[in-house]
Amino acid sequence: MPRRIRLQPYLTDHELHERYRQAHNPVERSRWRFLWLLARGLTATAIARVTGYSAYWIGQIASRYNAGGPEVLPDGRRRLRGQRSPLTDEHQAALRTALAEAHPAGDQWCGRTVATWMSTHLGRHVSRQAGWRVLRQLGARFLKPRPRHVQADPVAQALFKARLRPLLREVATAFPHASVELWAVDEHRIGLKPILHNVWSVDGQRPLAPVQHRYEWRYVVGFVHPATGRALFHVATSVNIALFEAELAAFARQAGVGTEKQIVLALDRAGWHSTQRLRVPDHVHLLFLPPLYSPELQPAEHLWPLTNTVLVNRHFTSIEELEDAQAAGCAALQARRDFVRSTTLFPWWPQRLRKRQGAKASLA
Repeated sequence: MPRRIRLQPYLTDHELHERYRQAHNPVERSRWRFLWLLARGLTATAIARVTGYSAYWIGQIASRYNAGGPEVLPDGRRRLRGQRSPLTDEHQAALRTALAEAHPAGDQWCGRTVATWMSTHLGRHVSRQAGWRVLRQLGARFLKPRPRHVQADPVAQALFKARLRPLLREVATAFPHASVELWAVDEHRIGLKPILHNVWSVDGQRPLAPVQHRYEWRYVVGFVHPATGRALFHVATSVNIALFEAELAAFARQAGVGTEKQIVLALDRAGWHSTQRLRVPDHVHLLFLPPLYSPELQPAEHLWPLTNTVLVNRHFTSIEELEDAQAAGCAALQARRDFVRSTTLFPWWPQRLRKRQGAKASLA
């Protein structure tokens, strides 16, 4: 027969119940529940069946409570930010400098490598947990690196950002009675080669997705106005000058381009974009990104994770079926302007263009 655990009389049964009810931290709430049920006479085995925790862990919580009283129940992890760093200000500055660079031994910065760095500079052993705490105290976060092509030109990219608003003002000055909007356009290839993404699954169940690798392609052409989240999409069979001319003409009609609305369209320097043979609709002004690998300056690039949502982990019997699914997904996405805006509006991207000489301000 399981032995009942006796608790020290620090708190009454009623007081334990009140602590359990008033606890907001889920860890602390579980611990107070253990103690309240133990005080009511339940065994650790019976509580384990009710709560899903192990009887051993419930016994450990009871032992801590008996040894240290109610003060040992709070979740210790909550106190990490308040702990004093073992590093001096000079050491912290040196560690910040080291973290900004690649690890000298080709390793990755983490709790283990920071603990090794601290051990070297402090002259004593430092645990991995202490290294992780210092990382958190320095405000470090575990982030995936943003890709940048080795041939990208940071100077050209910075100059593009700096010149963007003056260029818009030049268009506004040339057309004083028209509003000016800044759009972006890009192409994205989709096809019958499956797109697989992670999905949530419960323990013991491995998610499966039907696949059949085939190599038929279509192209989604996306126009986006980041300042408002408005987006327009076309699905094409290929990319070439003639198709892009047709897409530009359709975009001009859909966006309402005319003497009262001028559109500046940011795009990359693909051959079918930058050729002199391309016929651009009136009142549409092309603004090319820097010539060397600058996709991070293109808001339309951020449309593709959104449009891919209806394609991931799915099998399509034909390219026409995929086209229909993509068209329906794009139509639904067009109605979610706030969502599109939150994804495509960069902090440096102009939102409002203020015209000079007292002209009415308009979004750009």
